[in-house]
Amino acid sequence: MKFALVLLLLLSSQLSLSQKSIDLLNIYWRTSPANAIDGSNEKRNFNMYTANAKAPIVLNDKNVLIFGLEYQHTTITSPSIFYLNYSFSSSMLQVGWEHKWSDKSKLLMMALPRFNSDFEAVDASHLQIGGLLLGTQSRSEKFDWKYGVYYNSEFFGPMIVPLFGFNWQINDQWQFNLLVPLKFDLIYTHTEKLKAGLMVEGVNASYRYQVLPGSPWTNRYIDRADNNAWLFSEFHLGKNIWFHVKAGYSVLRKYRFFDPNDKMAMKLGPVNIGDNRNFDNPSAVPVMFKNGFSFETRFIYRLPF
Repeated sequence: MKFALVLLLLLSSQLSLSQKSIDLLNIYWRTSPANAIDGSNEKRNFNMYTANAKAPIVLNDKNVLIFGLEYQHTTITSPSIFYLNYSFSSSMLQVGWEHKWSDKSKLLMMALPRFNSDFEAVDASHLQIGGLLLGTQSRSEKFDWKYGVYYNSEFFGPMIVPLFGFNWQINDQWQFNLLVPLKFDLIYTHTEKLKAGLMVEGVNASYRYQVLPGSPWTNRYIDRADNNAWLFSEFHLGKNIWFHVKAGYSVLRKYRFFDPNDKMAMKLGPVNIGDNRNFDNPSAVPVMFKNGFSFETRFIYRLPF
């Protein structure tokens, strides 16, 4: 009973109430091959490898602790000897507490410290401190509201993202999940072992980068803005393992370098406040590659209850 309660509480803050499972382990590879470079006939290839695991611990009927780890490694490469290759990573600890106020109201609080770095000469300046506060208010068994805020001490300045959305089980086949401004999903369930749908997600992050001694990109940070629209499908492989595949196209994708002292006052959602960074110096702010097609394959350990 307590383990089932853990899953139910996690679902209430992270997934639709109509779903009857939770993803405890995600391992995936994302690629975006042969992306054009401004002013050149050369191409750049993007690859990302990620593993994420969560473990809940029940304290009592109203309180659950959540622990998790995530590792993400990104490479941006070119077959040409005239273009540099890039490699950087993110290692994140997830520590959270979820409290059930009533049968219809719950609150999730997460601390999200991470190292975002090329992991060369790592020090405390490569550490970011983040957090999430997310509430859930259930209107019915098929509809619940989401509201909250996300914060992270990005290298370009503090980022605060107000969150608002809902999860809606329209009928037995269709489900719509929205969390503005980060993500929305439209999911069609064909059978218990086959799902498909449309997904739009946006990511903004930053990474310390120091591994190019003597170049203008030494001791910089990368500002990553990566938004994608996807079509996806999921297949049940057996023993709680699912295979997830999707294909999409990036929107307003930018990976740029800045000096560590070149920052903005604040990023509030998608709005940059007091952004006086130098966007005109091409040696300091190279745009790595243009928009392009992306593909992802993912293995999921999904535990039903």
